[in-house]
Amino acid sequence: MIDVIVKYLKKTFPSNVGKSERTVRIVCGVVLIAASFMDFVTRDQEFWLVLVGWLGLMSGVVSHCPIYGLFGINTAEND
Repeated sequence: MIDVIVKYLKKTFPSNVGKSERTVRIVCGVVLIAASFMDFVTRDQEFWLVLVGWLGLMSGVVSHCPIYGLFGINTAEND
């Protein structure tokens, strides 16, 4: 069952983010989400930090960036 889901996701969302960029996206996403818990961050800033952090984290984890797909950019070929 999981194999079917993985095959579907790879077909639907092909990898277009390289390994080194994935690492940077994941680290930056975690840092932004962690920064949202700091005392000096306002509620509005907290929302945006979590949103941008989550987008970076997820695009790094699944190795697919929808904006790259829109413009035909593929950094996964470089790795």
